[in-house]
Amino acid sequence: MARDNFRDSPSDEEQFKFDPYAHATTVIQEYHRMIHDGFYFDASGIEVDVANGANFDILFKLGAGEITHLTAAGLSLEDTPVNLEWYEGTTVSADGTAINVRNHNRVNGNDSFNIAITKDPTITDVGTLLHTDYIPTTATGPNAGALISHADVEWLIGSPTIATAYLLRITNNTGALLDIGYHFNGYEVGYNI
Repeated sequence: MARDNFRDSPSDEEQFKFDPYAHATTVIQEYHRMIHDGFYFDASGIEVDVANGANFDILFKLGAGEITHLTAAGLSLEDTPVNLEWYEGTTVSADGTAINVRNHNRVNGNDSFNIAITKDPTITDVGTLLHTDYIPTTATGPNAGALISHADVEWLIGSPTIATAYLLRITNNTGALLDIGYHFNGYEVGYNI
């Protein structure tokens, strides 16, 4: 892994598993632990004025042997409807513009992750379709004009042997220009065992 862990040995794990005040075993959710250990990342941005009928593409790229747990994806949409498509094995002739990938642990972590996330890549082959979704028009109600799609499901992406790229394609079907806010969370385990 590209990062150094701040814990050095299995004996550290044994020492720190107990709460120093209650003398009880400390148990937290896995993603919470990944944040504490400096392995949890966030990537986000805003895309303005996506044309009607156009695609906004986000590429997730990993080298051979690199594995990432993608745990959450969120979209804030100015309007709807939109289509979402998630592909594996995408081929590009250019990666596009880098999206900032930041560590949730601003104390002990750093921003060095194996995954590269870019926007507006030049696609030569979308690859294999893994998942589709449709966000319909909501003309009234609390979500009108500011719709959010959020999925807290984990995708384990990458390959032990080959470089792999994934594509999230958002298609604007609103009939007008569309502003899109997006964010992604995930982790790369990097314990020194």
